[in-house]
This record gives sequence, structure tokens and C-alpha cells, in this order.
Amino acid sequence: MRSHSIRRSLAALLVAAACAAQAPASAEPPPSLARAEALVAQGDYAGAEKVLLALQGKERAAALLTKARIELATGRYDDAAKTAKAAAALGREAKIAAAPLRAEALARRGKVAEAIAAAREVEREDEARRARLLLGELLIQSGKRGEARAPLMTIIDDYNDDKITANDAEGLSLVGRAAHLLRSARDANDAFNAAEKVGGKQRVETLLWRAELFLDKYDPGHAGQVVKEALKLAPKDPMAHVAMARVKLDSALDFGGADSEVAQALSVNPNLAEAYFVRAGLALRDMDIDAADAAADRGLQVNPGDLELLSIKAAGRFLADDAAGFEALKAKVLGLNPEFSRFFQIVGEFAEWEHRYDDIVKMMGEATRVDANDAKAHATLGLNLIRAGDEKSGLQALQRAWDKDRFNVRVFNTLNLYEKDIATQYVTVEGQTFRVRYHKQERAILERYVPRMLEEAWGSMVKRYGFTPKVPVSIELYASTENFSVRTSGLPNVGIQGVCFGQTLAALSPAAAEFNWGNVLWHELGHVFAIQLSKNHVPRWFTEGLSEYETIVRRPEWHREEDPALFAALKGGRIPAVAGFNRAFTHVDDISDVTMAYFAASQIVVFMVEEFGFSKVVSMLPRWAAGKRTPEVVKESLGVGTEELDRRFRAWLKPRLERYEKQYVPDLQAPPLDDARKAAARAPKDARRLVELALALDKDGQHQESEAVLAEALRVDPKQPDANYLKVRAAFGAKRLDEAARLLGKMVADGHDGYVVRMKLADLAELKKDAARMKANLEAASRLDPTQAEPLQGLYDLARRQKDAAGELAALRRLSLLDQHDRRVWRRLLRLLVERGAWEEARKVGESAIYVDVANPEIHRLYARALARTGRHVSAIYELNSALLAGARAGDAAEIYGELAKAYAKMKQDDYAKQALEYQKAMRGASPPAPRAMPD
Repeated sequence: MRSHSIRRSLAALLVAAACAAQAPASAEPPPSLARAEALVAQGDYAGAEKVLLALQGKERAAALLTKARIELATGRYDDAAKTAKAAAALGREAKIAAAPLRAEALARRGKVAEAIAAAREVEREDEARRARLLLGELLIQSGKRGEARAPLMTIIDDYNDDKITANDAEGLSLVGRAAHLLRSARDANDAFNAAEKVGGKQRVETLLWRAELFLDKYDPGHAGQVVKEALKLAPKDPMAHVAMARVKLDSALDFGGADSEVAQALSVNPNLAEAYFVRAGLALRDMDIDAADAAADRGLQVNPGDLELLSIKAAGRFLADDAAGFEALKAKVLGLNPEFSRFFQIVGEFAEWEHRYDDIVKMMGEATRVDANDAKAHATLGLNLIRAGDEKSGLQALQRAWDKDRFNVRVFNTLNLYEKDIATQYVTVEGQTFRVRYHKQERAILERYVPRMLEEAWGSMVKRYGFTPKVPVSIELYASTENFSVRTSGLPNVGIQGVCFGQTLAALSPAAAEFNWGNVLWHELGHVFAIQLSKNHVPRWFTEGLSEYETIVRRPEWHREEDPALFAALKGGRIPAVAGFNRAFTHVDDISDVTMAYFAASQIVVFMVEEFGFSKVVSMLPRWAAGKRTPEVVKESLGVGTEELDRRFRAWLKPRLERYEKQYVPDLQAPPLDDARKAAARAPKDARRLVELALALDKDGQHQESEAVLAEALRVDPKQPDANYLKVRAAFGAKRLDEAARLLGKMVADGHDGYVVRMKLADLAELKKDAARMKANLEAASRLDPTQAEPLQGLYDLARRQKDAAGELAALRRLSLLDQHDRRVWRRLLRLLVERGAWEEARKVGESAIYVDVANPEIHRLYARALARTGRHVSAIYELNSALLAGARAGDAAEIYGELAKAYAKMKQDDYAKQALEYQKAMRGASPPAPRAMPD
């Protein structure tokens, strides 16, 4: 029975068409409008048209209107205009309904004046709300927003006069759309809410209009929900697939998923401008300007006056440093619509992706002059002025944006941050090189370490880059993840630790999260040099790789350990060529892919420095500043072409990853579901393709189907390692330990042993309380991959449970070089070294620990002991004072003052020693004062 169920599921997934062909023929239902509409909803447009052709007489007008809608949906715009015109001749009602269809068809061919005229033919008819809605949209598109208000307001008035009732889902949807076009987001949202309550959830048009509102207001989560509902109603609707592509980009930068959605849209409507706009945008984010131009040009063949496609072509010219081409396209767009401030928003989005922050400020200033009421332009101007360090002007622009649109969450959040948090909880300290913002409660301790480290980094980089950036550089440290996220994006959770805007960088402070703040600030400061030296033209992959390189050479523990992911990406063909390496940062499925992209970029830079020298690598930056493309930059700086550079890099990388060739390394990338279905259908006996389909189904929430396909993969190839590993994980999740043990044993027997297999065997041993087997498997895992921290963490925990101090210390020594962010590791290692009197090693560990746990008094105190025992009494005094400033408790503070007294005595500073003893006595009193630092 189980096997039969699997085969049925797989048939449904892979060969549905063949199964349908073999099914017994059923009687064809009689032609009707209802039948045609049902076929349209299913995406069977050809079948629907056949039904419509059979309808005559009283149903002829309705049939022609439906046919025109199908022709619009499938991109046959000229046919749609003709069909709508034919329908209009069949009576008053048909004429009213046909006008907006004909107008949209004409507009999609760039005939905007004719489209406006078509809508105006029925403008005065009471029932012609849809025509008036489209008329308003076309007028806005033509740069006549003031004139558009009148037709749009008639729809609002109809609602206010109860001509559109509370039970009219279509009418309420028109009200919502009109309100959105009138820039009244709250009214639009209220109308859509009302429409959904009375049937709007069953209207694709309503759901897509609502999704557009959500996306416009930075809410891809709710947009995604309503687009999913739309796709359930109409699974092949091209506009729904474009909307889902936008959702996938805005919510998760899912480039592969977005590209798949666009492909599905274009398979139905090969002339859909919105799809080509998204496709061009995907290419531009990869800096593939030729591909972006090709996509935009394909859409412009249909509508030469499409403002968004012309704007994205201008973005390509901007990124290519083709000033004349950019200005020509800008003039063309503004000639078609003098109020089209969105032009600057579109270009600005891609300018931000490539670090062109100063240019965005200029563009947004121009946008606000083109349309003074464009709240989003004012908002973008304000956010980018703040990023550039001009907070006063930025806040003024944000206030103007807020006055015009009370629905922009980014503006609301940012104004709140400055008015409620920054104004009351933070302080900015001015310096010649750096301007540093601290949370007031952290300033005392951070001010002792952050500027010192920044000055070290600055001096090193100025010397090595032969370049001094513009000063002062603003360094902003935020004590909560929400404060940091809002400051950098206007939204509450960006999921990163630091960001650089060229002249300003912002980062989490140690109070916000457990991470290595030194690593993050050094990395972000590296961006200042790369961005300014390249005049904001450095490709993303290079600046990230260069900053990663900076941290690698600064401290050995500041190194990512992503070798397994890099190996899987290399083997799976997911490491792009250097000329298009930005794809590594865009075509990702989850945060682990982003981490791998950073690591891969760092390894390219490490390779280039080893192969060609640091000075030649740095020489690439001014060449980008001169507007040269990557192939030309590589050739001039390194003396080889990009293809040769790729070949040498892969040859350099191979021996470094050789240990993975003889062990199982999971590759559990989930491709876009539609792509996975097609690949599995083409090769139903390819177990790896079936695994990819199972992964894609699981990611989409179709867990039962995923399980069925996975079982089929194992039927096709019982040894398929990824399929077996997924079954292992499922067995662990369901606590079927015997099954997990059997599967793991099978993998080893099949020749698929490896690091991850040994870690699972260690987990299994731990669950069965078999400490000896757990330790053996953890040690085996660590031998198979010495770059991974997890087995060492397990060995440390095991040693601690067994009170094996030597085992603890051995694990921690290795772990500290791999897990730079774990405060527990550094704290415990430092304690053990001090307890054992390993003073020189403790001193080195203490220096590293400061970058992870700077606010912990114990770290400073232990570090001070190591410094004192190695004769560094001045530094020991400094650290003891830091322990006091970090908030040592009264009892600990008393002991610290005693240690200070000894240190001052060593330095022959008897007055300070005496004062320290007096403080010690006070701290031991009944009402001890707050600890205070003494002279360093």
C-alpha cells in the first residue's frame, strides 16, 4: 500500500499530463460563460477561448468581453483592443465594460493618448467606474496627477453616497484602488478590508491590488499572503506570478525564486512589461548590464513608452557610467511624464545596491522637485542624508515625508528612533578622524577600546592602501538590534551586525548581541577605504572579500570557517565567475548561502593577494573609480584575463578543499519549485533531481508530497547519499533512534562516511548516553574537518561533564580559533589558563577576549592578572580600571582595588596605591559606593 501511495503522488507531480491523457473520456460540458470563466481560472486560456467562440446570441457580448480579458492576460494586446471594440458595438452595457479593456490594451502598446480617449468615451456613465479608475491611472501615467483626481474621486464619492454598498466586493475593491492611486493608503487599506469581508478574497484582482499596496508600504509578509491566495484561485495568472516575484525579492532576496516566477509569467504572457522589469532588475543586481538591457528592450518592443522599463534602462546606463545615455533616457522619461519621480526611485534602488549613496541624495533631491508631493522620494532623501551623516537635513526630509504619508513604516520608525531613543539614550563623541555614537550606559567601557582599535585599523589601512578617506568617519554603535535595524533600513529586523554607507558606518554594540565587535568594526572600516578609493564603484563581491581579508590578516580567530559550504558550492557549480561574482550574493536561498558568499569572496581576495601582491589588488579600486568594467580592471591590475583568473583560483582552491573529495558533504540546496518539477519530469529516474524536488516541496510546505518523492528517489537509487541523509534527519526529528542508527550505518557501508555522518553518530551516542562512542565520533568528525567548531564544542561539554580539566583546555584552545563569537569559550579558556598559571598564553587570550566580551568585569580582571604576571603593569592597571567601569559588584570591586594597590606599588606610585586601599575599605563597608576608576 505504501509503495502504491508513493507512485500515485509522484505521478501527480511528474506526469500529470500523461495520466490525464490516459483517463477515460468524459462528456464535454456544454459551452457557457461559467465554463469559460472556470477554464480561465485554471489557466486553460486556449480552452476557454474555444468555449467562447461557441457562444452567440445574448451571450455574444459577454463572450467577447471575456475573450478580450484573455487576450490581455496572454499579451495579445492588439487583438484585445479589436475584440473589445467589437464588444462595445453590442449595446450600452457592453460598451461600458469594453472601454477599460480597450484602453488597457492600447496603453500596453504605448498608445496612451488613444487609451485615454477610449476611457473617456464612457466616462460620464454612472456604471463606468472601472473606466474612470483606469482613466485616472492613465492620467497619472501621463504626468497629469491633478487632472486624474476628478475621475478617481467619483469612485470615492460613489462609496460615500452609498452607490457602492457594503456588500459590493468589486465596488469596494475599486474604491481601494482609487484611494491608493490618490495616495491615501489608510483609506485604501480600509476599503480592501471591507471588500475581503464580502467576497474580495475570491477575486484575484482585489488580492493583487492589495498586494501592491502592501509592497508599496514595505510589508512583503502580508503581500505574500494575499498573492498566495491569488495563485490558489488562478495558478497561471501572469500578474500573480510577477507579484510573487516581487514578494520573493522584497522579503528574502530570493533571486532564483523570483526568476522562476517571472519565467512562469512570461510563459503565459510573453509581452508582459512588468515581468521584463523584474527580470531586468535581477540582472542589474548581478551587474549584468547587457542582460538587463536585453530584458528591458524586449518589453519596450511591445510598449516603447513604458516608463518603468525606460527607467530601468537608465539605471543600467547609470551603473555603466554612461552619463550621456543616462541623461538621454531621463529626458525621455520626463518628457513622457514630467511628474514621474519614480524614475529616480528605480535608479536609486540599484544605485544603493552598488554603494552610490551620494548619487542617491542628488537623485532624490531632483525627485522631490519633479513631484513635491512624492512622500516616498522625501523619505528616501531623508534616509540617505542620514546615512551620509547629515542627520539634521535628513530628519527634516523625513518629517516632510511623514506629513505627506502617515503610512510609511520606515519613516515612522526612523523618526521615532531619533526622537525617543537617540535623543535620550545615546551620546556622540567628536574626534578628528572618528565621530562615535555610544549608548550612554556603554560609553564608559567602549570609549576605552573602540577608538583605540579604530585608530590602529585606520593607520594600518592608510599605509597599505596609500589613501586617506574623507574625515570624520561616523561610527554609530547601537545597544539594541531594533535600534540598529531601524537606523540602517527603517525596518525593525535586518539580521546583520554592521553596515557601511561610505562615510558612515553603523553596527550593533556589545550590549545588543553576542558577537565579536572588533571583527565587525574592522570589517566595516575596510569598506570605507574600498568605497571611497573606488568612488563608490567597487563591486559588492570585491569590497566584501577585501574587508573579510582585512579581518583574516588582523587576527587568526577572525576568520570564517565555511569550507564545507564552499566545497558544495564549487562542486554544484554555484560559485560564479569573477566577472559576475555578485551573483554569489544575490542567488541565495538562506543566510548560510550569504555566509558562504562572504567566505568565497574572501578566498578570491586571499588568492589574489598571494598570487599577485596586495598592492596590485588595491590598484583595482581606482580603476573601478575611473568607470572601467571588471574584466578591464582585472586585466590592467593583475595582468591576466578574468577567465584565467577563474582558472587559477579554482586550481588554488582545489587542494585546500581536497579533504572533502573522499567524504560525504551534503548539498541540500532547494531550487525553485517550478524548476525542480520540470527537471524531475525530464529525468524521472535521476535520484538527485528527485531529491531536489523533495527539498523544494518541503520548502514550499508540501511535506507529504516531499516525503513521497524522497522515497521514490531512494527506490531509484537506494544509496543516494542526500536522500539517505534527509531520512536520517527525519528519523532524529521523530526520535526514531534505531532507524537513524540503521540509516547512518548504511551510509558508512555505502561509502558515504564523512563529517556530518560522524556528528549524527555522536548525537545518537549522546542520546543513548554512550559517552565513549560519543567522544570517538566527535574526534573522528574533527579529524575529517578540523575547521568546524561543533565537534570541539561537544568534546568540551563532554570533558566538563566528566570533570576532565585537561580535556576541557585542549578543546577550548582549538575552539577559540574557530568560534570567535562565543563569549563562553573565551571566558572559560581564560579562567583555566589563569588557574594553571599559563600567564603568557592567558595574556594573548585576554587580548582576544576583549573583542568578544568587553563589558564583562571578569574578563578584564583575568586579563589584568596575566598582564601583571608578564610584567605589563601599566596595561594591568588599565584592565583593572576597565573591570570597575564594566560594573564589577561591590565584593569583586574590593578585590580589584586591592590588586590595583599592588600594581601601583609595583610602579612606585604610592599615593595611588594608598588611595586604592582606601577605596577597598569603602567597598567592604555596610553601604559601598558605586565603583569608580582610578588613574590609568
